[in-house]
Amino acid sequence: MVTKPTDISHILETAGIVTEKPVIVNETEDTYPIKADTWDNWFPFAYLAFQEIARSQTVSSFAAIGTGNGADALGAINIFGRDLETIIITDVGNAALQVSDQNVRRYSKGKKVFALNGSLCQPLIQRGIKVDLIYENLPNIPDGEDVSSGYRQASVYNPSLLPAVPDKLVRDYLLESHYSLLKESKHALNHGGSVICSIGGRVPNSVLRGMVERLGYKYEELITGFKRQTEPLEVLPGYAKAEKDGIEFDFYKYDEAISCLQSHGIKNPFIERSSDELKDLLAPFRISAREALQLYEQNPNYVIGHMVNMVRAINQ
Repeated sequence: MVTKPTDISHILETAGIVTEKPVIVNETEDTYPIKADTWDNWFPFAYLAFQEIARSQTVSSFAAIGTGNGADALGAINIFGRDLETIIITDVGNAALQVSDQNVRRYSKGKKVFALNGSLCQPLIQRGIKVDLIYENLPNIPDGEDVSSGYRQASVYNPSLLPAVPDKLVRDYLLESHYSLLKESKHALNHGGSVICSIGGRVPNSVLRGMVERLGYKYEELITGFKRQTEPLEVLPGYAKAEKDGIEFDFYKYDEAISCLQSHGIKNPFIERSSDELKDLLAPFRISAREALQLYEQNPNYVIGHMVNMVRAINQ
């Protein structure tokens, strides 16, 4: 197994987190790869969401569901500081989990760290564990193949790992993994605890809010941003296939969208507007998944963009 050490200190600093020493994440072929450009990654957006939480409450216990490489938990350690006593990371891929465990323990002196193999919140529920904050960035596209390791695990999942989802709108918009996680989180959260759902803003905002509220949570929009669509060949075909019976997903012509945002004085990572405002602003550059896939197939260098939503579901 080849291990690649990656210094993420600059990513932490770009997200407003000052560290006393370099923060190194070891990567292997089993972990989700860290992108060179800070905002091509998801976890810096999570860091911004964690900072929003930290402004209003202390977090003593944290769980990263589907950690991929441990970078999400490292942000939590730095942001929640001394108040954070217990850190739990989970993953369906045991090889990725072992590497993530090493990455997290390296910077967790004096804290309890648990690395648990399994799907969704089951590793916590089975052990009777409850936490103050759960973070998830789960894949959206169902795929029957083995996707328990490597970069594919961030985009696709094996549907046999999830319970049946009765909500048709959730199924149509490929939100089953998030729905299932939120449903199980009721049994893994302390009273007043929260789930941060990291979801690409490719679906209507009303669908996200409705899903959260129907499951008995209070909905709060923490962070909305805009980023490049990475791994387009893995992602676009799955969304294009799901576009039927009037269902479409929101992608954007990246270069045109960036020019528009910059002309309005909005700087990278473009978090200065609400999700509704950002969708309205970028509407002229919106394309469906099928259109995005066609553009990419015609020119593999064509860059597609999408919005990022960090949504907070508060346990009531």
